[in-house]
Amino acid sequence: MGFLTGLSAVLAFRTVPTTILITVIYAAIFSALLITDQLPSVPKRTQGLDFQQAYRDLHEVAARPHPFNSHANVLVRSYILNRVEDIASSYDHVSVDFDLSSNASWASGLLSTYPYAVYYESDNVLVKVEGSDKEYQESGGLLLSAHWDSVSTAPGATDDGMGVVTLLSMVKYFAENRPSRTVVFNINNGEEDGLNGAHAFMEHPWVNITDTFLNLEGAAAGGRPLLFRATSRAPLVSWSTSRPHANVITGDAFSRGVIRSGTDYSVYEQAGLKGLDFAFYRGRSRYHTKYDSIPGMSSDKSKNALWAMMEGTLSSSLVLANDVKGKTRTESVGQGSEPVYFDLFGAIMILFTFQTLWIVNIILLTVGPVILLMLVYFEHIIRVTSRIRSGYYRAVNGDVHFENFMARAAADIKYFLKGFWVWSKFWTALLLGVGFQILLVVGYAKLNPFVIHTHPWLVLVSALSLAYLTTVLALTFPLTKHGVVPAPEQQKLSVLLHQYVLTWALLVYTTSVVPLGGTYFITAWNAVVLLGAVLACVEGMAGARGYEDEEEIASQRHHVRGVRYDAVGTAENGHQDSENGHQRVDVIEETEATEVTPLIAQHGQPARSSEEQGAIGWWIAQLLVVVPLPVILASHIAVIMLFAMNQTLIDGTSPFGVYGVVSMLALLIVLPLAPFSMNMHRWLNSIVLLIFVLSTLYTYLAFPFSQETPLKVYFAQSVDLDTSRVVTALSGPRQFLSTVIIPRFPSAYNQALDCTDAPDKLGLQTCKWEVGDAFVPSPGGSERYYGQGPMSKWVTTSIKRTGPNSARIKVQGLNTRSCTLQFSGKRVKGFHLSGDGGKGLQGGSEVPEDGLEQIRLWSRDWEKEFEVDVEFAGSEDEKATGRVSCGWAEYESATVGGGRTGGKIPSLEEVLLFLPEWAVVTKSSTALFDAGWGFEI
Repeated sequence: MGFLTGLSAVLAFRTVPTTILITVIYAAIFSALLITDQLPSVPKRTQGLDFQQAYRDLHEVAARPHPFNSHANVLVRSYILNRVEDIASSYDHVSVDFDLSSNASWASGLLSTYPYAVYYESDNVLVKVEGSDKEYQESGGLLLSAHWDSVSTAPGATDDGMGVVTLLSMVKYFAENRPSRTVVFNINNGEEDGLNGAHAFMEHPWVNITDTFLNLEGAAAGGRPLLFRATSRAPLVSWSTSRPHANVITGDAFSRGVIRSGTDYSVYEQAGLKGLDFAFYRGRSRYHTKYDSIPGMSSDKSKNALWAMMEGTLSSSLVLANDVKGKTRTESVGQGSEPVYFDLFGAIMILFTFQTLWIVNIILLTVGPVILLMLVYFEHIIRVTSRIRSGYYRAVNGDVHFENFMARAAADIKYFLKGFWVWSKFWTALLLGVGFQILLVVGYAKLNPFVIHTHPWLVLVSALSLAYLTTVLALTFPLTKHGVVPAPEQQKLSVLLHQYVLTWALLVYTTSVVPLGGTYFITAWNAVVLLGAVLACVEGMAGARGYEDEEEIASQRHHVRGVRYDAVGTAENGHQDSENGHQRVDVIEETEATEVTPLIAQHGQPARSSEEQGAIGWWIAQLLVVVPLPVILASHIAVIMLFAMNQTLIDGTSPFGVYGVVSMLALLIVLPLAPFSMNMHRWLNSIVLLIFVLSTLYTYLAFPFSQETPLKVYFAQSVDLDTSRVVTALSGPRQFLSTVIIPRFPSAYNQALDCTDAPDKLGLQTCKWEVGDAFVPSPGGSERYYGQGPMSKWVTTSIKRTGPNSARIKVQGLNTRSCTLQFSGKRVKGFHLSGDGGKGLQGGSEVPEDGLEQIRLWSRDWEKEFEVDVEFAGSEDEKATGRVSCGWAEYESATVGGGRTGGKIPSLEEVLLFLPEWAVVTKSSTALFDAGWGFEI
């Protein structure tokens, strides 16, 4: 008996064993996830890559901001060109093409809410490493791509300096280790202004060599890079050999328009190439700011982030460039061939097609309910039979207990209510969980919407602890008089069955309404809950202890012709000690002897209290089946989504969306433990309650920004050459912009602020104010206008009508490579630039039916005169109005050490100087300031 008692204390479905095992499982999963989510250190052996050279290259490439429209950009281009030419000079199979001939025009709306067109002249640096296999020297090659330009407000260490220096390392590596297939490197320019360099590459003959690509990008400022998205399943095979960090849910976000930005991947995919997008995604608050620099990160972080990019690129490129059997090229075709992929703890990559997922879903939706209904029916029949044999129904309905109709009716009502609660408590817990999570989200959105910006982990802890409390407290109510849950195995089965109904309904929805690869989590959850419910039914059919309720336990006492043997607690056995797992021991005492008392004394068995009912072993198998896998999958998704979204509120994302996703994921992480939650220890519940209170109070009250995680504000300045009026515009959250930040700037003292909703950043506010002569910008340039020259010379233009509904517009800017034609009246239905060879729009691109509002012009040469013939849509009698402007992106503090030609933007220098330490500035558009003339035709 002692051995069985000890075994029961350790392995039975009781409070202490259940609490310990669940705590260990969650702690192990969270710990493993946090450890494997860290950046890998740079190893001593770098697999043939010259890491130290790459780090030196990064110091040159990311020395200062170098947007396309800056002379610092030319310095970076020269450095890259010298590096690849030096490598190529030692190898006959390596060639370099400094592309100064490819021009491209296309219509797009990818990065704008308004239809526009682009004309761009290439200065890409292209490298070709000819493959050793002659079959793949002129076709079937690999394209490796990154862009060297940065935005005007950031040196671009991660966007995209690390991608560029990684490609420089790969040029050297493949030069020394010749691949089977030809590898083309597109180290391009102009990506930040609209993916321009990738579009220009589509006009180069080397594009015909490649059919697969790997694009390196920085969509944030550091951390562990992520496989953003994939065009198809085949190239993903290459990613299985690296330390994978990937999840199809990010690709789903792009395809559904949740992520509104773009990378060069989009251009290559549209051209029919198959490939991958590998990018940094964490640290959006530092993205496109001065902190996206080597000094902006610690030495270890910058080195580790660079190595993570290099290691992933090398492992994938080796497979893609040496695949002579075509494993990374052979594609499944037809509906459902889209890939579903995710990594587990950065160790393995799970990869299959959506068609496979769909087939599994259909099997689970059809076969699962049939199997479970049969088992539930058999389990019920066996239990009823057992009760009949034990005399349970005679005891419940006998005349000893219920001597009148009212007592019987009251007992029936009590029995019904008890059964109803048992079968509804899971849904009550779910509704409570959803309801309280909604309240938590509303609290964050109203009281401190930006706190997740700096404290994402605390927000997640708050949501997790609330999800735990609403789940556990609802499912443990009511307790018995001993303070434990009655019939725990029976309630476990009940919750499992209801959880199966929930996952089945979710699976129906994801299969029929939301056919996305990211719903693989629901498939896995439904499968393990089905298996767990099957085990629970088998447990019940096997007669495991713990399925009896209190009445059934009482009925198992011996009855002899109306004589009842009662259990009386003895003083020496003490009282119920549920805290330590010790139970009150009851002793059977006989009633007074009567004429119906048996001649031979009969001794009953002690009645088991609720805590002692737990079956040994069964629950452990069910818990290991039901809990770990869904928690692992949901936790991986939660980490990616948390750090991909936590700093997007400063870009205009709705706080309800961000906090809603966190709360939903918290519920999904906690819900798998629901079938076992009735045995969670009250002390653990108290600790979780304390954690919830402290984390929620702190995040409701804490200041949301810091120097490490700053608030980002957007700068722009515009000069009206018709009136010489100069206006500065700053965009940001209305809670801080006009009341806290702008009053710090001397140029805004006693100036009228015009604050409106930001036109291109939903949820943000834009405030404009006119500045005086001291804050007038200068384009710099030639010696004549190096200082503050006459504004009228900044932009020269001529406009001439060439037909009833057409015109020729000429524009030239001082010390710039970028000008823009804006049409505010009639739109443009066609355009042509002189000198483009009459190629027209790039393949796959066409002017929208309603016409264009804007034409963006980019030249590889400085101060080029653009000549554009435009044809207007609409009536010939209607006037065409608009604005001709040019833009600039150079300022003094950004040109320290190189690239200085006299460009000045005093208002931006003022913002950099007077911003609070918890805020940082970034550019609002491609130009930091523009100047233009209005026109009417």
